[in-house]
Amino acid sequence: MAQKDNRILLLNAPRLPLEDAKLEELTGDLHDFAHAHGLVMRLATDKLSSEVCQTTPLTLLPSPFPKNVFEQAVKLQDLYALLYHTIAYDFDFLIDIHKNVVKTDEFIRNMIEILKKVKTQGLKQPITLAIQRSDYMCHKDQASAEYGLKQIEINNIASSMGAHAQRLTEWHIRILKALEVPDDVIKRAIPENKPIPMIAEALFKAWSHFNIPSAWVLVVVENVNQNQIDQRHVEYELEKLGVPMTCIIRRTLTQCYEQLSLNETSDLMIDGRPVAIVYFRAGYSPDHYPTNKEWEARERMELSTAIKTPWIGLQVANTKKTQQVLSEDGVLERFIGKPRDARDIRISFAGMWALENQDDVTLKVVQGAQKHPDAFVLKPQTEGGAALHTGDEMVQMLRELPEEERGAYILMEKLRPMIIENYLVLAKKPVTFAKAVSELGVYGYAFGAKDAPELKTAGHLLRTKPETTAMGGVAAGHAVVDTPFLYEFI
Repeated sequence: MAQKDNRILLLNAPRLPLEDAKLEELTGDLHDFAHAHGLVMRLATDKLSSEVCQTTPLTLLPSPFPKNVFEQAVKLQDLYALLYHTIAYDFDFLIDIHKNVVKTDEFIRNMIEILKKVKTQGLKQPITLAIQRSDYMCHKDQASAEYGLKQIEINNIASSMGAHAQRLTEWHIRILKALEVPDDVIKRAIPENKPIPMIAEALFKAWSHFNIPSAWVLVVVENVNQNQIDQRHVEYELEKLGVPMTCIIRRTLTQCYEQLSLNETSDLMIDGRPVAIVYFRAGYSPDHYPTNKEWEARERMELSTAIKTPWIGLQVANTKKTQQVLSEDGVLERFIGKPRDARDIRISFAGMWALENQDDVTLKVVQGAQKHPDAFVLKPQTEGGAALHTGDEMVQMLRELPEEERGAYILMEKLRPMIIENYLVLAKKPVTFAKAVSELGVYGYAFGAKDAPELKTAGHLLRTKPETTAMGGVAAGHAVVDTPFLYEFI
């Protein structure tokens, strides 16, 4: 349930702004803590090397976030994991809802073509794994002035920043103690945050299920990756669970094309050993497939006995189009059998409309977006940080997009997130005390066969950016990693 923002009570939270001397002291301490604990990123000027790294963009303090909204997001995660696990197996549904998208979106078209081949040949590996992060905003309803949870997107591939979020939580507990916040307040306000053990557990389950001790964990990576350290923490945790480091291998999609093969029983082979699981930390963006070779490598993986996270059905389900269609009457309920669960999920939906639809409701909404562009955003189909279109640019696109290109975009209600204040810390830049907005992500997994997956939720990520910033990438410097300071209304 939402609550009115004029009833906020944040007793015992640090009072801001801090004195200059205290701010300087704590900021220096944060940089030391970050480098001592692997809370770092490669330099933007040298993304190929970890020899010299910099502090990940962070908040000095945890940011206020309503406890009831946070708990709602955590409660929903298992439902969302089950929902997308189920949708991924419905080949006909996914192919049909993207029939207009594929006319102009080459990336989605190539995904659909692989999905069709998997459908024709049958799943060589019926066990699948979804490592997921569902992202939300604490949205302020304009009519009621109440805050509630609204989903921005689902990330079924390369869900990142978990290691940074986990370590930043440790720092935020430390700094609150330094600012003499009582231990009982810290315990209630800072929720446990351990996504990396959960992600490693999911990968370990998949590797163990394959039941060949020498089999590979294949991590598919980008050619250039500034966020290498965040990824590595997952691998190191996986080693602690019992996967030998000699069984973990990192390859780009181009290298996969050159080195992977299928044997007569459809095992995915590299260096004479089978691949147990393919863990995609790349493959979500069109520029990860510069030639047909990378697509051929992806197809080879999908037609193999290796467990994939995500497999092609799950990634096709990860489009804005799927998200929009689920919001239509009766569609969500097709996949979620319990009315109460469907209701809980539907409450978190933001308004979304398909541009190719020509019904009266959609046409009216599009006209409204042209008259009131500050109330809408236009989004492309794929995830992974693709640009938003807002304001005059959005209006022009709504007016001029050719009919055949309209299926590549989704019109979405512009969310009104809660505004907070915090210190934003970026390497080699002055610390800024800014009005900012936050986006909450909750991690979870679904592992197993079609009808009986194992579900688990653990860990969260808060990303915070200045309220005037439209984009939200941490590596690009638009946003910073954060953690929530939960408060309750009275």
